[in-house]
Amino acid sequence: MLKLRRKVLTFALYTRLFIFILQFVCNLLIPDHEPGVFAWITDPSVQPTVLDKVISFLTDGLMRWDGQHFLHIASNGYTFETNLAFFPLFPLIVRIVANVIFWMQEEYAILNFFSAIKISAVFINLGCFLLATEAMYDLSRKVLRDEYLAYKAGLLFAINPASIFFSSAYSESLNSMLTFYALFKISKSLSAKTCICLALASATRANSILNAGFVLYCSLKIVATETILYVRLKKACKEKAEISTTIANVLGDAIIPGLFNIIGCVAPFTLFQWFCFTNFCRITKNSPDVPEYVVEYGRANLLKVVGDDPSPWCNDDPPISYSYIQRTYWGNGLFSYWELKQLPNFALAVPIISIVLVSTYNFSWFHWDYVKRFGLVDNNLLGMPRKPILAVRQYRVLPRECFVYMVHAAALAIFAILFMNIQVATRLIFCASPVVPWLAAMMTTRHDKSPVPLCDDDNVEVLHKVECKSNLESSTDTILFQEKIESELGRWIMMYFLGYFLIGTILFCNNLPWT
Repeated sequence: MLKLRRKVLTFALYTRLFIFILQFVCNLLIPDHEPGVFAWITDPSVQPTVLDKVISFLTDGLMRWDGQHFLHIASNGYTFETNLAFFPLFPLIVRIVANVIFWMQEEYAILNFFSAIKISAVFINLGCFLLATEAMYDLSRKVLRDEYLAYKAGLLFAINPASIFFSSAYSESLNSMLTFYALFKISKSLSAKTCICLALASATRANSILNAGFVLYCSLKIVATETILYVRLKKACKEKAEISTTIANVLGDAIIPGLFNIIGCVAPFTLFQWFCFTNFCRITKNSPDVPEYVVEYGRANLLKVVGDDPSPWCNDDPPISYSYIQRTYWGNGLFSYWELKQLPNFALAVPIISIVLVSTYNFSWFHWDYVKRFGLVDNNLLGMPRKPILAVRQYRVLPRECFVYMVHAAALAIFAILFMNIQVATRLIFCASPVVPWLAAMMTTRHDKSPVPLCDDDNVEVLHKVECKSNLESSTDTILFQEKIESELGRWIMMYFLGYFLIGTILFCNNLPWT
């Protein structure tokens, strides 16, 4: 519905403006913490202009923590081994756009290239977040098949607890946009568009390689459906059952496009590891062209600079830098983060981990007949009447069509618990999975509220079932902060979203530890 889509996008834009203003005010009033982490190195011989100082004054609160790595890569390339933890698509796009911005004003010399990098990162993430929110809304309509829940999920995604990372110089917004759009297209069929989006997502963040699971599931579902239809047709009418037709459908709709899409998921990771190997293991004969001030920073901070002696991972078979970098520089690995001093970080991740894992258990219990068949086959295809199930709203459980999304979210949560810096779980899940906004929409909705069937045109009656008339005419008001939340769990969910939204922005922009 066009009006609801515009409403979601307008709300998402206002949340980004709010974060921008909040980070500016907090960065202005609160002294910055000195975390002693990696810092983006700019050319010390370049004198900042007045506009450079204004841009830094306005945006430096968004350029914290890992954002410094992305900005450094966009500006100087992969010069340090620690940079290899960050995948190349986001800094590449930032550099391309920054080059255009810098070229447009080069004759006037009103800003330097490092300011063009900052402007580029901010506006790219703004555009990507709006497109990600739209993709979330479209995917929610397709899977949930409920205008109200899809609309509310889009609004909740716009204020998700990891919001600051979607506006700062991180790759979360780009990854969400590509992933949600790919999942929306996969829910229809596997195609060249899904392959391209999956490949680009894998070039943005390492965890996007898990999107191959959606491709595999979609392919298996097509194979199962075609096989059962053939068996049923053969039993009913042997003359009409042609195995060649079934094989052609399986090959054309599942196996061939599925294979290409899986290659699309895996290829960017493989190519990036090859780039790391050829540049950091002295495979290339040309000596790297690294500015002297970058080398000096690396030596002063005991960083391994490109061209130095190869690290142990270069001798591995296969030589994969990613796991070595994560283990050596970030302390990731099986149970490596399970230390008493990390309890505060585990506490930060408790809400997201609890929501995902408890909801996964409830989903499995509620839809057990569907889950035990891995959601591949519908009862109707087996010739059995579909079992009536109690209203999912009443039990705060997502519909069974969400099976593969629940599995994916649970896999991310379990991986974060076992292998990662646990505090990263919040942004890891929100930028890769639509499940938590769906669950939040369900849990903050009255259990007796009737579903609103999908409607493609702006039917007034349907619109008023989703959003009240005055809000539709307003550019700022939505049901999100007006509807009364009946359940205690729903109120806690809303407090979690808003609390992390605000506290995370305040802490992050002042270089204080956050998720």
